[in-house]
Amino acid sequence: MSISRRDFLLRSAGFVTVSAMVPRWSVTGARNFEESLGSAYPGRTLVVLELMGGNDGLNTVVPYTDNAYSQVRSRIGIPAGSILQLDSKLGLNGMIVNGGTKPAMGGLKALWDANRVALVEGIGYPNSSLSHFTSRDIWHTADPTLAQRNGWLGRFLDGYVGNNANPLVCAAVSNALPRTLLASKVSVPSFVSIATYSYSTDGAYPGDKSNQINTFVAEGADQYEIENTLEQVSVLSGLAISSSTTLQSVGNGYVAGGQYPAGSLGTGMQLIAQIINAGVGAQILYITFGGFDNHADEDNAGNNGHNGLLLTVSDSIKALFDDLDAHGKSHNVLLMTWSEFGRRVQDNASRGTDHGTSAPQFVVGNAVKPGIYGTAPSLTQLDANGNLLIQNDFRSYYGTILSDWLGADSSAILGQAWPNVGFLNKSYV
Repeated sequence: MSISRRDFLLRSAGFVTVSAMVPRWSVTGARNFEESLGSAYPGRTLVVLELMGGNDGLNTVVPYTDNAYSQVRSRIGIPAGSILQLDSKLGLNGMIVNGGTKPAMGGLKALWDANRVALVEGIGYPNSSLSHFTSRDIWHTADPTLAQRNGWLGRFLDGYVGNNANPLVCAAVSNALPRTLLASKVSVPSFVSIATYSYSTDGAYPGDKSNQINTFVAEGADQYEIENTLEQVSVLSGLAISSSTTLQSVGNGYVAGGQYPAGSLGTGMQLIAQIINAGVGAQILYITFGGFDNHADEDNAGNNGHNGLLLTVSDSIKALFDDLDAHGKSHNVLLMTWSEFGRRVQDNASRGTDHGTSAPQFVVGNAVKPGIYGTAPSLTQLDANGNLLIQNDFRSYYGTILSDWLGADSSAILGQAWPNVGFLNKSYV
């Protein structure tokens, strides 16, 4: 996707919320900022976890009593003895990874047993694209025609947060801004650590840091005409510095209440917990974890095999909620997963799986109505291309979260009304 001059300037100015005013809040004052959010349900946070590469749904949520499963997954199937049963037909991947002792999805199973997980089966969209790039763009925009420029959550931000002065209302724990969060009125910060979200001054003159920052802000004081809209770049500069100062203080003395796995996802999830626990008004936090394009050696015993990836995902989600529980912050947090597509029903000769269509996704939090939404996928009744049938349109999945968690008009954001899947407790407070 090409980036316009407007997007470039907005992002270059600090990756922060576009606002008509410099925020009048400090780290301490930010703790009460949730009360002024534009959403119908202020104070709630949505964590979005993208599993990039096309997660293999059939080896994640296994139809373990279907005799066809052992046939279509003759090389890489999860044996019945390694299933963490959810009901009489479906179970989570419980393989032991790399000589360890923990089942791959033991963390998520513990959350399931605590009635904090909704499993939504067979999510996809009609005429599924098998291209990573196209399908990701479709999921990012919630538009199979790709007529939308902005992301589905970007459109939510424009409609419900737009002129909010809080630069941390939404953030991506990422090296690049996901298109899901691309908006017209809001520029979202992207960073992978608290330390990297800062204005770098010349270390040779530490005593001159304040002067250097003030100069940076002043140099943006001129107004630029950007796509026929006058926007003051100095405002963006000021917001960037303010939000950076806030985040630098978030990590001071922080003690994690969960056991995060090593690696980028564990580190990113801990950062998300820190931001939530700081009470800075974060409403949407986004993180991506890749490696799921498993065309070969999907069943290898290492951490990079599919079972190892699931272990990292499951343990990271469990650690996040353990951490939030320990700090008394889990009540208003919901996590959702998505991946651009599932995999083919039949494994391939390279002990992997090729690009498919629909797949299961997870929603985690105290507000879920726990259970399975949909049925075990049929491995014999397939679409014209031999892929799994879609049970739940991804716009119904998104729409349920938009309306029942974020308090938005989902039809306005998604272009039309879609059936509510019903996995959230509407009376949750």
